[in-house]
Amino acid sequence: MTPEEQRTLNLFELLENQPNLNQRQLAQELGISLGLANAYLRKVLNKGWVRARQIKARRWLYFLTPQGAVEKSRLSLNYLHRTLDSFRELRSKADTMLAELAKAGVTGVHLCGDGDWSDIIQLCLPAYGIQCLSVIRDHECAFPELSAEERILITSLEAREPIIQQLKNQSLEPKRHWVFA
Repeated sequence: MTPEEQRTLNLFELLENQPNLNQRQLAQELGISLGLANAYLRKVLNKGWVRARQIKARRWLYFLTPQGAVEKSRLSLNYLHRTLDSFRELRSKADTMLAELAKAGVTGVHLCGDGDWSDIIQLCLPAYGIQCLSVIRDHECAFPELSAEERILITSLEAREPIIQQLKNQSLEPKRHWVFA
């Protein structure tokens, strides 16, 4: 989904949920300039996806047309397909990594990072007989004592370098104690 398509979808959702938004509020909600919000609004009005009705001087009510609802559905479906494709790709990567860990005799992991990647790995763990022993948030960096059958999986995407430095400071070795997820 392009940024423009994402903004259009967000615009549809905002107008559907709050039809009496003014353009300044719309720009603020979308995180764009007032001029850009005006341009997007004119675009969807010109395409017939949204209608506007004046309710007071300088006050408008916006609503999706049937064509707008169809376009919103198309954009939503496109977004869903891309999201599922990304999930499948990430799950495949998780499956590959977890199969290697299971083959090496790992039975428990501590996930270091609490984002979407960590959630996907947690969904995959049971298939490999590996238990999630804890989830360590990016900013915590307090690592548990590990048995030979345990590993720390770095699932954080934003804070990898400080986590690696902290692991090294605690004399924890790559592959033996921790791996990148």
